[in-house]
Amino acid sequence: MEATGAEVSATATTSINYTDVNKKFQELTSIFYTTRGCMILTLNDTFSKNFIATHPTLQWNEEYNRHAEAVVLTAKINIIIFGQPYEVYLHRPIKQIHRWEYEYFFGFGGHNAGFSHDRIILTFSETFDKDIDVEYLLMTGTLHQGGDGDEGSQAACCVIDEKYIKNALKLLVIGGYVKQWSAFNYFKKWFKDRGFNVEVEENNSNKFASFIFEDYAIIES
Repeated sequence: MEATGAEVSATATTSINYTDVNKKFQELTSIFYTTRGCMILTLNDTFSKNFIATHPTLQWNEEYNRHAEAVVLTAKINIIIFGQPYEVYLHRPIKQIHRWEYEYFFGFGGHNAGFSHDRIILTFSETFDKDIDVEYLLMTGTLHQGGDGDEGSQAACCVIDEKYIKNALKLLVIGGYVKQWSAFNYFKKWFKDRGFNVEVEENNSNKFASFIFEDYAIIES
């Protein structure tokens, strides 16, 4: 007999806690983090076009991109994870450049097949912030600010639900803690195996872009 949604939820809420999540997070970081490079994501072209139209005043600067080995348009936004801003760079082509590195970075194919001025590539952090207490963040969903708080009080733990899991998945990648997309898939499967089948479809570029941009803020110039 197939379990009902309520039964699945009940099983899931008792199968893991924040300590389990933190251990898996640290394990994936130890396996999939390197000091070189950064994670990148190609946005769905339809999503990109809508994003550009929605934010006509977003500041795009002409900057040299070492991955594309060319000058491109670059802007910055903040992706909000557990209520905290994480800076992400957006890159767009200015013109066609017939060089392999440029075509590969933007995913245009040989001879700039599929070239689009609306193509947006996201690049995430090259390294994670060592000052962030990840264990505390994954436990409470907030950064530990320190200070003269009541030593006898305890921070409330996050509820491990769909919103929490989506934040944890985004933190792993956008926070710079891993450098391979396979780590994201392992983490998602780890949650699924414990009863949390969160709808994050990395094979559907439009839905995945929407997942990344669920909560973001434009950086004021």
